[in-house]
Amino acid sequence: MRAEPNAYSRHWFEFFHAGIGEARTTQETTFICACAPLPDFRRLADVCCGMGRHARALSARGYSVTGIERDADAIAKARELGGGPSYVQADVRNYEPDPGGFDAAIVMSQSFGYFAPATNRDLLGRLATGVRESGRIILDLWNPEFFAAHQGDRDLKTPNGVVRENKHLERERLLVRLDYPNGAHEEFEWQLFSQAQMKAVAQSVGLELVVACTDLDAATPPDAGKPRIQFVLERVGNSPAF
Repeated sequence: MRAEPNAYSRHWFEFFHAGIGEARTTQETTFICACAPLPDFRRLADVCCGMGRHARALSARGYSVTGIERDADAIAKARELGGGPSYVQADVRNYEPDPGGFDAAIVMSQSFGYFAPATNRDLLGRLATGVRESGRIILDLWNPEFFAAHQGDRDLKTPNGVVRENKHLERERLLVRLDYPNGAHEEFEWQLFSQAQMKAVAQSVGLELVVACTDLDAATPPDAGKPRIQFVLERVGNSPAF
């Protein structure tokens, strides 16, 4: 099992990031605002923020946003685009937020679960420490029930060409290979979490699962027919998370 993080190359940004529309960003941001409303959750960490798509949108809505991202080029682009957030270049495996320094943290676009299970738990625990008592962590992940029934090859049509994708499960991990039309390829891997599994790992680091949903709608329960699942976790008590 690979324990190194997924590396999003320039090919991924060229073929996929460019195709993300404003409507999707608005839908995702509206969900975040509903789950971590102002004024109680003003200080927000956007973990694995990429080029700051959510960070800028949330800043425009009145949040004080800190984006955390490992990739130097992505951070440079986020800073160039401005829009209000501050940014920290850091590998999330080593990032240590100030205890209680945020009211909420978000990890969007399936950017949680890249590592070995112990490392994923450690990361969640440090995020729990970084939010105040009753602070929240919002996760947007792949749905394991969906991918149990949707494996194999398919062609992904993007504005810049067709990308061949292969997805398959190995135990509780989703493995993905992308083959680009220029001959380049890259591989990704995630630990997947059912609602019960997320509840258990959250409790182990001092968090309570308060919402499990799909379609970025807290009133819509997880559905095996939907590829994404969202969890909202809340910090319990005033003691260190773990």
